[in-house]
Amino acid sequence: MNMSKIIIIIVALGAAIGAMMLANSLNSTPAPIAQVETVIQETETVDILVASTMMLMGHKVGVDDIKWQKWPKDMVYDNMIVRNEQENKMQEAVDSVVKTQIDEGDPIRFSKLIDPKGGGLLSALLAPGMRAISTPISPETGAGGFILPNDKVDVLLTMQNQQNQNKTRTILVNIKVLAIDQTIREEDGQQVVVGKTATLELSSSQSEILAMANNEGSLTLSLRSLADRNIVGDQGLKQKKKLTILRHGKS
Repeated sequence: MNMSKIIIIIVALGAAIGAMMLANSLNSTPAPIAQVETVIQETETVDILVASTMMLMGHKVGVDDIKWQKWPKDMVYDNMIVRNEQENKMQEAVDSVVKTQIDEGDPIRFSKLIDPKGGGLLSALLAPGMRAISTPISPETGAGGFILPNDKVDVLLTMQNQQNQNKTRTILVNIKVLAIDQTIREEDGQQVVVGKTATLELSSSQSEILAMANNEGSLTLSLRSLADRNIVGDQGLKQKKKLTILRHGKS
């Protein structure tokens, strides 16, 4: 047998073996794929008290304003109100007064509520160490009536010096307005509060300055921009010195 015939036979045998292996692979059943079981672990929840509607400062909380809502237990903080079968926490919140605005869906905290039996709303709104002092205003001295509670103002004093010249100086800076007359918050989209009295939040030394200035001349409230409310600290001593200089007719 010559070499060419031997090569032909070898190629034929190889082709036959290859065809047989291909047929076996097509007919064989694939091995089952192991199924991965996904286990979803349920998050443990508790019921906390949340606002069912937006409540503005001064709003009296009613039953329809709050509700129980499930909350992840690992996201509950100490100041949140958690449902307790032995205590009626919801009833404790009802009839209280909102100290700072609470948005719909926000957790209710007793730190944002005031018990009306424990004192007035205005005293609860005062920061520690601060006083509420009222001063007469008019549309002309109160930014045309556009000053609202929670705005920040500068207080300007206009008085005559010894030469009978009118001098105006800023005596108090970045002062919070607590109320205009009896209005302590913007209400029903009200954009203007025209009143005769503004109640300001002042430190003890600032209260003395305002009382002194009321007897020295005319006061004007200058409304500050929302973007310009970052001045902090007690300006009392500096402003008292400025008032003394103004009284003696110096520039």
